[in-house]
Amino acid sequence: MPKNWTENRVKNFITSETEESLTLEYKAAEALGKSEYQKHEITKDVSAMANSAGGLIVYGISEFSNLDKRHLPEKISPVNRTELPREWLEQVINSIRPRIDGILIHSVNLKSGEADVVYVVEIPQSHTAHQAGNQKYYKRFNFQSVPMEDYEIRDVIFRQQMPDVNIKFLIEAKDTFDDEGNFSGAEYNLIIQAKNNGSAFARYVACFVDVPVKSLVSIENKRSVKDGGKYYRHRLTNLNQEYADEVFKANFPLLRSMTMSWKIRLKENFTNLENWTIKWKVYADNALPKEGRIKFGEIDTVDLRSKANKV
Repeated sequence: MPKNWTENRVKNFITSETEESLTLEYKAAEALGKSEYQKHEITKDVSAMANSAGGLIVYGISEFSNLDKRHLPEKISPVNRTELPREWLEQVINSIRPRIDGILIHSVNLKSGEADVVYVVEIPQSHTAHQAGNQKYYKRFNFQSVPMEDYEIRDVIFRQQMPDVNIKFLIEAKDTFDDEGNFSGAEYNLIIQAKNNGSAFARYVACFVDVPVKSLVSIENKRSVKDGGKYYRHRLTNLNQEYADEVFKANFPLLRSMTMSWKIRLKENFTNLENWTIKWKVYADNALPKEGRIKFGEIDTVDLRSKANKV
């Protein structure tokens, strides 16, 4: 997720027509208010996100009303921070029981007025089930917050006894050399890092990453090309792990707080695809799968090239 939220980043949801998903929800300014119903709705939506895969709720973007564009962002719908300050929203969210650790509320100033803001609420996936203000449990399903079944509540409560694998992306730029040691150009790699933040180790990890075909140096299996030729699906597991200069071909369990990584070679012109999206989904033993998406332009770059070769 972006480190710094700005008006341009918020508007990018609209210009790029980013649809709502399991981990993303838009709410117009009218969703925030001091009535008991509105406060219960806030706690319902936030707790549902935490009970599912975590994600973002953006208060201050309205959706299209017509059915063919439903769940797509239409325009900025500013929140008045003098009437509904960030501290008030934080207080409402903290009424969820038990409290959700790690929530971040970003207040994004808008040029349309001194009091105009958008609140971006960043919600982590929780290790237990959370109850909304109406004493009910909710989850994310088909773009909505819906009540949870008893077995689903139990599954979430026992998450702490399961692995909790999170995915992070980096782009690596480095020098390459020929057999005689002469500089031969730059190499760019997409690094996918999987970290286990859970209390239990993951015996088996599988990560599916869909990367735009235009950004890839090579395609190994044409059957893995998806979405009409736009994306290539990489199937990454802990059965082929790289560590330093070694490659593990056997099962390599992901212990608690441990990180493993995979590398995908990119073309030099991948920077022209900054608005293209990478989609991912990760499985770890019997834990619920996680999924998400990120744009090339949002991924940090680690530049390992020498200064002489950057010119």
